[in-house]
Amino acid sequence: MGFRAKTMIKTISNRLLSLLLLFMAFLMPSSCNKSGNASPETAAADTSSVSEEYHADNDIAMVVRSIVDALRVGEALDTADYNFEGILTDGMGHPLYTDIQGQPGSWDVDVISPTSAVIRNISIGDLLPDYLESYLAGSLNLSPENIVETAEFDDDEETQLVVYDFGSGYLRFETRASVAPNGLEGPLLSIIATKTPPEGL
Repeated sequence: MGFRAKTMIKTISNRLLSLLLLFMAFLMPSSCNKSGNASPETAAADTSSVSEEYHADNDIAMVVRSIVDALRVGEALDTADYNFEGILTDGMGHPLYTDIQGQPGSWDVDVISPTSAVIRNISIGDLLPDYLESYLAGSLNLSPENIVETAEFDDDEETQLVVYDFGSGYLRFETRASVAPNGLEGPLLSIIATKTPPEGL
């Protein structure tokens, strides 16, 4: 085989190799998408489907029951054990309220003495205080017969008060109306568990 023939074969081979490489490069993006690397549109759809309903295990009934049980047996409340700031949920793991930005609403659990602790929502939102009171009373086997005080105050905050006697202490629900800087209204709820009886009892 002459030099010219060898050169032609080499040229043809190089062209075929170049065409093969171009063809493979063309196929690569589509095969990547099929193998799991989603296109921007698919990725956006996946992101929206991933934003599922918030779920957590910090059930407010468990928190309140733990504090009440400690008071019942005469155990001193310790800030290291009970102080908490974050999301508290109902029995299904759902936040008890969403704030005005649409985020799960935060709570503050604060031991204020060895015999009392307060739980309060940090910001306003779509909280239902009556529903929450019923949920907690039911979880502690408290009935309307355990209510020792109710009051509604004629003030700007429309304060409402309900106090339960759980046998060796008291559970006080205090609800006040509040207004956010943007003008939206919502309730602020304080739940106080204490061994100290309310004034007048």
